[in-house]
Amino acid sequence: MGHEKHNIQLMQGTPVAPRPFAGAGAAPLFFRRRGFWLGVLGTGLVWMMLGLVAMPSGVSFNPGKLYQGCLIVLLYLPAWCLALSRRATTWKGLLPLPAFRVFLLLLAWAALSLLWAHSRHPGDELSRLLSVLAFLLAWPIWLGDDERRGHRMLLLAGLGIALFAGGYCVQYLHHPPEDGRIVGQGVIATANYAAAVMGAACLWLALLPVAAPRVSMLRWLALPVLLTFIALTGSRSVWLALALCAVFAPLWHKGRAARWLGGVALVVVLACCIWPLPVLVERGASLRPELFEQSVHLIARHPWLGLGQGVPFTLTVAGVDYTHSHNVLTQTTIELGLPGLLLMIVLWVMTAWLGWRHRSRMTGRLVLALWVYASVVLQFDMPQLLDSPRPSWLLVWLPLALALWLELRARADAAAAARLH
Repeated sequence: MGHEKHNIQLMQGTPVAPRPFAGAGAAPLFFRRRGFWLGVLGTGLVWMMLGLVAMPSGVSFNPGKLYQGCLIVLLYLPAWCLALSRRATTWKGLLPLPAFRVFLLLLAWAALSLLWAHSRHPGDELSRLLSVLAFLLAWPIWLGDDERRGHRMLLLAGLGIALFAGGYCVQYLHHPPEDGRIVGQGVIATANYAAAVMGAACLWLALLPVAAPRVSMLRWLALPVLLTFIALTGSRSVWLALALCAVFAPLWHKGRAARWLGGVALVVVLACCIWPLPVLVERGASLRPELFEQSVHLIARHPWLGLGQGVPFTLTVAGVDYTHSHNVLTQTTIELGLPGLLLMIVLWVMTAWLGWRHRSRMTGRLVLALWVYASVVLQFDMPQLLDSPRPSWLLVWLPLALALWLELRARADAAAAARLH
């Protein structure tokens, strides 16, 4: 007892630092929990996809300030914080992957090109590069080791996009545009951009497994709405891309249904080539060959370095000025030169290879489908890759992010199996 009293007296005599008051600078407990920030990040990913079809845009269909401000809070900052937390495990896991290194090289080359771009706002271009990187980091962080989390998110976003597509269809019936082609709002306020987003959502809604009968019914109701919207846009490249996805589906789907779908799609494509419908030929080539020719002339002036990331340029065809080349290959070469084109092609091939390696998983098959789809659509429009959130993010950076996650999981599983042995 004497010792106990002595210890108590010593403790009483020792000054104890006061605990910080919760309201005086200490963050609430839920702000310090990883689960809270994961929830914010998931909200940001859904908002990124839904905001493309719902939010107003700025000049030249650029994302509006409200949309971008929400993405900073809900997506970019949480992605960076989570990627660098816990001793930067996500970053360290991605860094050894060859595809991720090529992606970083592409970003570095784009950032270096600002030295000769003479841009008025180079900080804006750097922030766009960092936003693309944040979006790419966000998907492996969100998925973790649960593939179904990504499936549920894409399903939710696809249903939301279909809901907006239905609203635009109703609006189209009441106030049809002069050219007869339906458009969306904001970033997708052009027919081709809108059709590209709806086509991507159509792909993953058709591929994702859905166990709940009610949710499955919603999925099958959403698909015809999306297809109707695409039909009203008159976007031929999106129809061609969807048809080729169906043709190539038997390569990564072993079921009989995939073979039947591929056969029917091939017959339809051949029939349209032999007996083209008037809607397919009435607009001709839409000046794409002339735009390509003008792009090649511009590339010849700056073949190695390009104009620089984000430098505005104008292509004049048939008396009309165009601010981009309508082709991802020429647009990349105009801005980043032949080194940028080479890096982009290598990265795109590596994305397909990772999807093919992991085609036994649903996410791998989704990567392949989006890869085929984007490989067609991006040859005709939406060539801006390293830019603010646009439809091309769903066509290029989403399949790359999913492919990187597949490789991360494969390496983690292999390491775990090696430890067991």
